Parts: sequence; C-alpha cells; structure tokens
Amino acid sequence: MAEAFSESLAFTQVKKRAVASRSFRTKITPSNGNTFNAGNTIDISLPANLPGQYYNFNQCYLKFKVAVGGGNDVQLDRVGAPGFIKRMQISTAGAQIYDCNNWNVLASCLMDTDSSSEWKASSGNITMGTLGDQLQGETVADGASRTYTVPMMLNPLAMTTPHRMIYAGGLSAIQFRLTLEDAAVAVKAAAGATLTFTEVELVCLMTELSPGAQATIDQMTGGQYNILANSYINSQATLPAYAAGVSQTLNANLGVSVSSLERLIICHRPQVTASQSTAFSLGNRSTAGLTQYSLLINSEKYPARDVIVGDRGAEVYSELLLADHALVDFRKGNPILNGFASAGVALAGTTPKGTSALSGNAPGYAKNNCFLVEDPAGLTAGTTVTGAVAGASNIGTFQCALELESGLSDGKSSHIYSGISTIASVVQYKGDYFADADGAGVRAQTIDFFAQHTVMLSLDMRGSGVWSVSV
Repeated sequence: MAEAFSESLAFTQVKKRAVASRSFRTKITPSNGNTFNAGNTIDISLPANLPGQYYNFNQCYLKFKVAVGGGNDVQLDRVGAPGFIKRMQISTAGAQIYDCNNWNVLASCLMDTDSSSEWKASSGNITMGTLGDQLQGETVADGASRTYTVPMMLNPLAMTTPHRMIYAGGLSAIQFRLTLEDAAVAVKAAAGATLTFTEVELVCLMTELSPGAQATIDQMTGGQYNILANSYINSQATLPAYAAGVSQTLNANLGVSVSSLERLIICHRPQVTASQSTAFSLGNRSTAGLTQYSLLINSEKYPARDVIVGDRGAEVYSELLLADHALVDFRKGNPILNGFASAGVALAGTTPKGTSALSGNAPGYAKNNCFLVEDPAGLTAGTTVTGAVAGASNIGTFQCALELESGLSDGKSSHIYSGISTIASVVQYKGDYFADADGAGVRAQTIDFFAQHTVMLSLDMRGSGVWSVSV
C-alpha cells in the first residue's frame, strides 16, 4: 500500500510560475458628461475588442466627488456613498444583463448584516463615509466637497461563482447606467439641499495575458466563456396604514421568474420617511407589525411553517443569518443594533466618560432594540455625550429573509443550480401583521423585495461575440 506524506513534508511541491501576464489599472470616464446632479444618469462604457484582456470586477470601484449646496449641511445615510446610486443597469449590444432598482436600499440591507462596526469606522469611513458608532453616515458641510469610492458590488459581474474574470475581447462594450438618487432620499438635510457630482471615474484593475497564454485559454474553452453568477431582482408592494390593535394580511405577487431562486430579502420602510428630506430614508426600516411571513410558489408554502417574528426577533434573525450562510459564523459581527437609548447606565456606580469610535458610546450606555421597531420616526440617530445622558435614536433596522437553496450545496456551490425554479410560476409573499394595541397604529409602508438568483453569463467568440445572460 502506498503511503502518503503530510503536506508539511512534501518538499517537491512548490509554487509554479504563473503564465506570462501583466496587471494594469485603467480609469474610464462617463460618455454622457462631466457634471451630474441628483436624479441624473451616468453612462459608462467599458472598452471592448481587447484580445487577451480581462476585467476583474472584485477590484473595480466607482470614484466621484460630491459638492454640497443649498445652504445646509447634509448627513449621509448609514450606508454611506452607495446611497447616492438608486438604480444600476448593465447592458451590452442592447441586451440587458442586470437591472436593479433601489440598489441603494439593497446595499443598506447587506451592509447592515455583512459589515462590522470596526470596518465602518475604518475602511468604510475613509472610502464611503460610513460611521461605526451610530446609525448614520458622516456629515458634509454646505459648500464643501468630498471624494468617495464605491466598489462595483451587488451585480452579476462582481458575484461570479466561483470567482471569474470577465473577458474584454467581446465585440460590444459593456455599458453601466447608474441613476443617481434624489437628494431628499440620498441624504438627510433641510429641504433645498443640492448635490453635484464631478470627477466621475470607473477605476478597473485589468489583466492582460500573453498571446501564448490567451491561445491556451482559447483552446481550453473553444472560444466559449460560460460563467455562473448571482444577481438581484427588485420588486415592491405597499402595506396600507392600519390602526392599533388591528390584524392585517398582505399577499403580494413578486413577478420573479428565474431558474434558481436562492434567497429573498424583505425590508419595510415607512412611506413618509422614504421620501422625506429630514429623515434617514434608505436605512429607516420597520417591522410594520409583522408577526409571521412565508413565500408561496404556485401555492406551495416556503418554508412549510411560517417564520415567526416573536418578542425579541430570535427566530426571524436566525432565518436572516441562514439566508446569509452565517448561522454558525460566530466571528461575524454587524452594526444592526447601533442605536442607543436616552439614558446612560453607569458602570460600578460611576458615570461613564468619553465615547468609543467602535461601540458607539461609552461603556455602560443603554442600547435600544432598534431591530424591532414597529413604526420608527427615522429622524435622528441620536447622540452620545460625556455625561450620563445621550440623545435617543429613533431609527429602525429590521429586515427579514428566506433561504431557498438546498442543503446539498450549503449555499457555496459553484456548479449546481441549488435554488428553486420559479419559471412560469406564481410567486407570492404572504405576511401577517398586527399593530401593537398600546401604540398609535402603523403608517403606510413600502415593502422592497430583493430576490437573489443564479444567472448564466455567456460569450461565444466564434458566434455572436457579445455577452448574453440567461436566468
């Protein structure tokens, strides 16, 4: 019987030299202007017909400068600079590859669950203007300007599974169309605040292979590049206002027709604050009195038993972690409870002094449960002070999700379509609501649904020579 050595003793196994290639950085400017205002669109075309060259969208970011006007300072939402982008569209040769409305709301949801307070206070603060200590972003003074960089995330080109570079040798350019959010929604400020965007650039790290290396790729692929990737679809529903002590049921058709639906992210936002200039419109999310929810696909319920919100949200938050494949990731933290109550609680009988850049307040300050707020005002993230009293936050952070992938892949499959097919199916959300009898009822809510699903990106260099997508 042959015996095997530990890898620590495998002295003949050494790193091999990479194929001849080079990496370089390129900056691509918009094709439709140099200066943009809130509500405008930015068109950026990535060059095509570049044999042997590849885009790496995990190392690609959008850079822009924002100038504030209108006589008032502005406060970014806690998602930071991604809040400026309302809609992201990607197309090539007139065919749509990706189209996600309310992209900034999706970014806010995922940055709440996937980023830590430490990251928001350090890297995120420098690049995107996030804060690690409160449920808000940084302040930009009237008349000042600030340069931000935003990774080109949450689109199929950046979410390939497993990671793949995107070949730039196609015959048609890949076009990004970014719709900027209205100033009243993107930032918190007094009415009349203006945002002007200049120095917009898409910064890409590219790899160029030698002719011999590219010839090897052509031989292996036969000129066909097929890439699995994740993508998002947004749909919306409205929950009408209802009185305290009243039960409500909402059935909403989502219109999601895909071959592999992997998860569904659900967030409720009060309609008043969703477009209010003096509120945190993007990240102010509520429970709206939600008590339980499920998904119906051709009248079959997923999961078979409804997800219960409960008194402290333990079950609904566990389902949120399941959908994020993080239920047993005990190292993962997030700032979803960075709201704090109005009174500080002293430790060891002393008044806490100073503040912490990461935890949001001095040791002992009382946190409020901003995850389970029925109908938050969304007007202030609160303040911390040196004394024992802080300003209370009234922002809600509730969101929920459903995991729809099979256990076969555990959410990490690179070759298996493991979600649920909804092609030619009726997909419905069903939620049961009850307004606290001691409260004032629930205002009308906008509900955003973000369906994550698998797509196939294809490029046939011996056929049409342009990228196509199939769901």
